[in-house]
Amino acid sequence: MFRVAILEDDRQQAELLAHMVMASPFADRIKIVGSEGSADSFAEAFSQGVDILFMDIRLGSNVATGIDLVEALLSPTSTTQVIYVSGYLEHASDVYRTKHTWFLSKPVEQLALDTALARAIENLEQIARQPLLVRSNGALLQIMPDGIMYIESERRKVRIHERSRTIETYAKMADVEQGMPAQFVRCHKSFLVNMDYIAELRARDVVLIDGTVLPVSQRCRKKLHDRFVDHVGRAL
Repeated sequence: MFRVAILEDDRQQAELLAHMVMASPFADRIKIVGSEGSADSFAEAFSQGVDILFMDIRLGSNVATGIDLVEALLSPTSTTQVIYVSGYLEHASDVYRTKHTWFLSKPVEQLALDTALARAIENLEQIARQPLLVRSNGALLQIMPDGIMYIESERRKVRIHERSRTIETYAKMADVEQGMPAQFVRCHKSFLVNMDYIAELRARDVVLIDGTVLPVSQRCRKKLHDRFVDHVGRAL
Protein backbone atom coordinates (compact mmCIF):
# COMPACT_ATOMS: atom_id res chain seq x y z
CA MET A 1 0.00 0.00 0.00
CA PHE A 2 1.48 3.34 -1.08
CA ARG A 3 0.89 6.32 1.20
CA VAL A 4 -0.12 9.49 -0.67
CA ALA A 5 -0.19 13.04 0.67
CA ILE A 6 -1.65 16.11 -1.04
CA LEU A 7 -0.53 19.60 -0.04
CA GLU A 8 -2.95 22.09 -1.54
CA ASP A 9 -4.19 25.25 0.20
CA ASP A 10 -7.47 25.27 -1.75
CA ARG A 11 -9.89 22.78 -0.18
CA GLN A 12 -11.85 22.20 -3.37
CA GLN A 13 -8.67 21.54 -5.33
CA ALA A 14 -7.43 19.17 -2.62
CA GLU A 15 -10.71 17.25 -2.66
CA LEU A 16 -10.65 17.09 -6.46
CA LEU A 17 -7.11 15.70 -6.49
CA ALA A 18 -7.98 13.14 -3.81
CA HIS A 19 -11.01 12.04 -5.83
CA MET A 20 -8.91 11.69 -8.98
CA VAL A 21 -6.24 9.69 -7.14
CA MET A 22 -8.87 7.26 -5.90
CA ALA A 23 -10.41 7.10 -9.40
CA SER A 24 -7.05 6.02 -10.86
CA PRO A 25 -6.23 2.41 -11.80
CA PHE A 26 -4.00 2.27 -8.71
CA ALA A 27 -6.68 3.05 -6.11
CA ASP A 28 -6.47 -0.40 -4.51
CA ARG A 29 -2.76 0.15 -3.85
CA ILE A 30 -3.06 3.65 -2.39
CA LYS A 31 -4.01 5.22 0.92
CA ILE A 32 -4.36 9.00 1.22
CA VAL A 33 -2.78 10.01 4.53
CA GLY A 34 -3.20 13.78 4.31
CA SER A 35 -4.60 16.48 2.06
CA GLU A 36 -4.81 20.29 1.96
CA GLY A 37 -3.91 22.22 5.09
CA SER A 38 -0.97 24.38 6.04
CA ALA A 39 2.73 23.73 5.78
CA ASP A 40 2.74 22.84 9.50
CA SER A 41 -0.02 20.23 9.13
CA PHE A 42 1.75 18.86 6.08
CA ALA A 43 5.03 18.50 7.98
CA GLU A 44 3.16 16.46 10.60
CA ALA A 45 1.60 14.20 7.97
CA PHE A 46 4.93 13.87 6.20
CA SER A 47 6.62 12.72 9.41
CA GLN A 48 4.27 9.74 9.44
CA GLY A 49 5.67 8.52 6.12
CA VAL A 50 4.77 9.54 2.56
CA ASP A 51 5.56 7.53 -0.56
CA ILE A 52 3.96 9.86 -3.13
CA LEU A 53 3.49 13.59 -2.63
CA PHE A 54 1.25 15.87 -4.70
CA MET A 55 2.66 19.32 -4.01
CA ASP A 56 1.03 22.59 -5.01
CA ILE A 57 3.62 25.28 -5.71
CA ARG A 58 1.86 28.50 -4.73
CA LEU A 59 0.57 28.09 -1.18
CA GLY A 60 -0.31 31.69 -0.38
CA SER A 61 1.64 34.93 -0.26
CA ASN A 62 2.87 34.54 3.32
CA VAL A 63 4.29 31.02 3.21
CA ALA A 64 7.10 29.22 1.45
CA THR A 65 6.45 27.75 -1.97
CA GLY A 66 5.97 24.02 -2.44
CA ILE A 67 9.42 23.87 -3.99
CA ASP A 68 10.91 25.46 -0.86
CA LEU A 69 9.15 22.91 1.36
CA VAL A 70 10.41 19.99 -0.70
CA GLU A 71 13.95 21.36 -0.43
CA ALA A 72 13.57 21.70 3.34
CA LEU A 73 11.89 18.37 4.12
CA LEU A 74 13.39 15.89 1.67
CA SER A 75 17.00 14.82 1.77
CA PRO A 76 18.82 14.04 -1.51
CA THR A 77 18.45 10.32 -0.69
CA SER A 78 14.69 10.46 -0.05
CA THR A 79 12.58 7.91 -1.94
CA THR A 80 9.41 10.05 -1.76
CA GLN A 81 8.04 10.64 -5.25
CA VAL A 82 7.15 14.33 -5.67
CA ILE A 83 4.49 15.30 -8.20
CA TYR A 84 4.20 19.07 -8.50
CA VAL A 85 0.81 20.59 -9.31
CA SER A 86 0.39 24.19 -10.46
CA GLY A 87 -1.65 26.45 -12.68
CA TYR A 88 1.36 28.71 -13.16
CA LEU A 89 3.50 27.33 -15.96
CA GLU A 90 6.30 29.79 -15.18
CA HIS A 91 7.18 27.41 -12.32
CA ALA A 92 7.72 24.49 -14.71
CA SER A 93 11.46 25.16 -14.79
CA ASP A 94 11.80 26.07 -11.09
CA VAL A 95 10.86 22.54 -10.03
CA TYR A 96 14.22 21.31 -11.32
CA ARG A 97 15.77 22.77 -8.19
CA THR A 98 14.54 19.57 -6.54
CA LYS A 99 14.31 15.90 -7.39
CA HIS A 100 10.77 15.20 -8.58
CA THR A 101 8.75 12.73 -10.64
CA TRP A 102 6.25 14.82 -12.62
CA PHE A 103 4.72 18.24 -13.17
CA LEU A 104 0.93 18.47 -13.57
CA SER A 105 -0.63 21.68 -14.83
CA LYS A 106 -4.04 22.81 -13.60
CA PRO A 107 -6.73 21.99 -14.44
CA VAL A 108 -5.44 18.46 -13.93
CA GLU A 109 -6.71 15.82 -16.35
CA GLN A 110 -7.33 12.28 -15.14
CA LEU A 111 -5.12 10.70 -17.80
CA ALA A 112 -2.20 12.96 -16.89
CA LEU A 113 -2.61 12.18 -13.19
CA ASP A 114 -2.79 8.43 -13.93
CA THR A 115 0.44 8.70 -15.95
CA ALA A 116 2.20 10.55 -13.12
CA LEU A 117 1.06 7.98 -10.57
CA ALA A 118 2.19 5.13 -12.80
CA ARG A 119 5.67 6.64 -13.04
CA ALA A 120 5.85 7.25 -9.28
CA ILE A 121 4.84 3.67 -8.47
CA GLU A 122 7.25 2.29 -11.06
CA ASN A 123 10.06 4.32 -9.46
CA LEU A 124 9.19 3.08 -5.97
CA GLU A 125 9.12 -0.53 -7.10
CA GLN A 126 12.45 -0.10 -8.86
CA ILE A 127 14.00 1.44 -5.73
CA ALA A 128 12.85 -1.57 -3.71
CA ARG A 129 14.73 -3.86 -6.13
CA GLN A 130 17.93 -1.80 -6.26
CA PRO A 131 20.91 -2.76 -4.10
CA LEU A 132 22.44 -0.39 -1.57
CA LEU A 133 26.14 0.38 -1.60
CA VAL A 134 27.54 0.49 1.93
CA ARG A 135 31.11 1.36 2.86
CA SER A 136 32.34 -0.84 5.70
CA ASN A 137 35.91 -1.53 6.86
CA GLY A 138 37.37 0.04 3.75
CA ALA A 139 35.25 -2.02 1.34
CA LEU A 140 32.10 -1.29 -0.68
CA LEU A 141 29.39 -3.86 -0.01
CA GLN A 142 26.30 -4.42 -2.14
CA ILE A 143 23.21 -5.10 -0.02
CA MET A 144 19.69 -5.88 -1.19
CA PRO A 145 17.10 -3.97 0.91
CA ASP A 146 14.72 -6.93 1.08
CA GLY A 147 17.44 -8.93 2.88
CA ILE A 148 17.75 -6.37 5.70
CA MET A 149 15.75 -7.26 8.81
CA TYR A 150 16.44 -4.10 10.79
CA ILE A 151 18.89 -1.24 11.18
CA GLU A 152 20.09 0.20 14.46
CA SER A 153 22.09 3.31 15.26
CA GLU A 154 24.52 4.08 18.05
CA ARG A 155 25.90 7.61 17.96
CA ARG A 156 27.51 7.99 14.52
CA LYS A 157 27.51 4.27 13.75
CA VAL A 158 24.80 2.34 11.97
CA ARG A 159 24.48 -1.44 12.09
CA ILE A 160 22.61 -3.18 9.26
CA HIS A 161 21.28 -6.55 10.34
CA GLU A 162 20.67 -9.24 7.76
CA ARG A 163 19.73 -12.79 8.73
CA SER A 164 23.29 -14.08 8.40
CA ARG A 165 25.49 -11.04 9.06
CA THR A 166 25.70 -7.57 10.58
CA ILE A 167 27.37 -4.72 8.67
CA GLU A 168 28.64 -1.63 10.46
CA THR A 169 29.10 1.75 8.82
CA TYR A 170 29.02 5.46 9.59
CA ALA A 171 25.81 7.33 8.73
CA LYS A 172 22.98 9.41 10.16
CA MET A 173 19.86 7.40 10.93
CA ALA A 174 17.60 10.14 9.50
CA ASP A 175 19.41 9.98 6.15
CA VAL A 176 19.30 6.18 6.13
CA GLU A 177 15.55 6.21 6.85
CA GLN A 178 14.73 8.58 3.98
CA GLY A 179 16.73 6.48 1.55
CA MET A 180 15.07 3.14 2.36
CA PRO A 181 12.08 1.59 0.50
CA ALA A 182 8.55 1.86 1.84
CA GLN A 183 8.64 -1.34 3.91
CA PHE A 184 11.08 0.23 6.38
CA VAL A 185 9.67 2.20 9.32
CA ARG A 186 11.08 3.65 12.53
CA CYS A 187 9.98 1.75 15.65
CA HIS A 188 12.33 3.61 18.00
CA LYS A 189 14.75 6.52 17.65
CA SER A 190 17.56 3.96 17.33
CA PHE A 191 15.82 1.27 15.26
CA LEU A 192 14.45 1.03 11.72
CA VAL A 193 12.58 -2.21 11.00
CA ASN A 194 11.70 -3.97 7.76
CA MET A 195 7.98 -4.74 8.11
CA ASP A 196 8.34 -7.82 5.91
CA TYR A 197 10.11 -9.48 8.86
CA ILE A 198 7.63 -8.56 11.61
CA ALA A 199 5.99 -11.62 13.16
CA GLU A 200 4.26 -9.86 16.06
CA LEU A 201 3.61 -6.23 16.88
CA ARG A 202 3.02 -5.59 20.57
CA ALA A 203 2.45 -2.45 22.62
CA ARG A 204 6.06 -1.94 23.67
CA ASP A 205 8.08 -4.10 21.32
CA VAL A 206 8.07 -5.90 18.00
CA VAL A 207 9.05 -9.54 17.44
CA LEU A 208 10.76 -10.49 14.20
CA ILE A 209 10.43 -13.85 12.46
CA ASP A 210 13.74 -15.07 13.90
CA GLY A 211 12.70 -14.18 17.45
CA THR A 212 14.61 -10.89 17.66
CA VAL A 213 12.78 -8.39 19.87
CA LEU A 214 13.08 -4.66 19.11
CA PRO A 215 11.77 -1.85 21.32
CA VAL A 216 8.82 0.29 20.27
CA SER A 217 8.86 3.81 21.67
CA GLN A 218 5.70 5.64 22.63
CA ARG A 219 6.48 8.30 20.04
CA CYS A 220 6.72 5.74 17.21
CA ARG A 221 3.93 3.40 18.32
CA LYS A 222 0.98 4.84 16.37
CA LYS A 223 2.99 5.43 13.20
CA LEU A 224 4.34 1.88 13.31
CA HIS A 225 0.87 0.42 13.88
CA ASP A 226 -0.70 2.39 11.03
CA ARG A 227 2.15 1.70 8.61
CA PHE A 228 2.13 -2.03 9.45
CA VAL A 229 -1.63 -2.30 8.87
CA ASP A 230 -1.23 -0.46 5.55
CA HIS A 231 1.74 -2.65 4.60
CA VAL A 232 -0.06 -5.94 5.23
CA GLY A 233 -3.19 -4.58 3.58
CA ARG A 234 -5.71 -6.93 5.15
CA ALA A 235 -6.67 -8.21 8.60
CA LEU A 236 -9.06 -10.76 10.12
